[in-house]
Formats: sequence, C-alpha cells, structure tokens
Amino acid sequence: MKIIASRIAKELKKAKHCGIYEPELSRVWPPNGVSREPEIACFAKRYGWRLRYYKEGFCAIFDREPVGTSFSNCS
Repeated sequence: MKIIASRIAKELKKAKHCGIYEPELSRVWPPNGVSREPEIACFAKRYGWRLRYYKEGFCAIFDREPVGTSFSNCS
C-alpha cells in the first residue's frame, strides 16, 4: 500500500490526477467478489486524496481532496 501511495503522491506533484490500473490495484486489493471501491476510497482519504473515478477491473483515478471536505465512512 505504501508503494502505491508513494507513486500517487509523486504523480500528484506533477499532474492533477493519477491513474492506477488493475494489475497494481489487485496487488493491494485482491478481487474477492465484493466491490473494492469503498476500501480504495478510504485509502485515498487517509492520504488527503479522493477517488475520482473507479471502474472495477480497469483502473482507479485519484486527485487531491478538495479543501473543506470531511472524512466519512472510513474506519
């Protein structure tokens, strides 16, 4: 998880968003028949980002969390 977080942080210093594709996502969040989107969204919030787009089996796109947005539904 730290490797993906580091990669996203590095990319967000250069660009407005960062895409992570299924092969990398499945290393951290293996497909288990349940939607991984809530887990990935909570991961993003912990780092001050947001999950902007998620397509199961394809990719997740992250960007910076807008100012004033609160944490929700993450444990």
